[in-house]
Amino acid sequence: MQIGYKLASEGYGPQEIIRQAVMAERAGFDFVEMSDHFHPWLDAQGHSSFTWSVLGAIAAKTSTLQLATGVTCPTVRYHPAIIAQAAATMALVSDGRFTLGVGAGERLNEHVVGQGFPSVRGRHERLREALEIIRLLWQGGYQSYEGRHLQLEDARIFDLPDTPPVIAVAASGEASARLAAELGDGLFATEPEASIVEHYRRAHGSGPRYAEVPLPGPPTSSRRCRRCCRPAGGWSPAGR
Repeated sequence: MQIGYKLASEGYGPQEIIRQAVMAERAGFDFVEMSDHFHPWLDAQGHSSFTWSVLGAIAAKTSTLQLATGVTCPTVRYHPAIIAQAAATMALVSDGRFTLGVGAGERLNEHVVGQGFPSVRGRHERLREALEIIRLLWQGGYQSYEGRHLQLEDARIFDLPDTPPVIAVAASGEASARLAAELGDGLFATEPEASIVEHYRRAHGSGPRYAEVPLPGPPTSSRRCRRCCRPAGGWSPAGR
């Protein structure tokens, strides 16, 4: 079992987020997970710093704490080549402590670049292509890709870790759980819902499973999350 701490970038500024991560390591948490948003969920929350900069600072100030994006969308606001490069760099500066959590995104954050927001089917198609591009770039060398939605032309990531980061794919239902099993290394359940894990397992997914479990606290408090699976008797924590 691993217990993590949710870093709520919507509720706190970047310096406070870094401080919380350092304190989480001292308190014995196994990992921290940080959302990657352009906007907070509500204007009243008042914050939304650039996740990748903050994660780099956390990596420099910690030594054992695992780090994860929970989650980033590599298809609209970012091109997957940029996420492939960012995740590879994070794996290096954290000495292998980074997990790339990815998902199909929300309109709240992705519409800002003026490219519209696709349908559910379109988002899943783009996420599939994005994961293929990321995997391709992590193989090394110059790579090109021609997809229905996304393209890559003569791109190479020069600084690659010996072992690529784990990719945990966010899922909220059967279709996305199948995608996580097929193209991801793990599952990032959007809620501790047993059926999501069941769909993942039926699709032969066997990697680590993450789920966020909200706990009571002040309106702007962080949420803790944990890796979990569903055995026959119900939800209980488990390791990889």
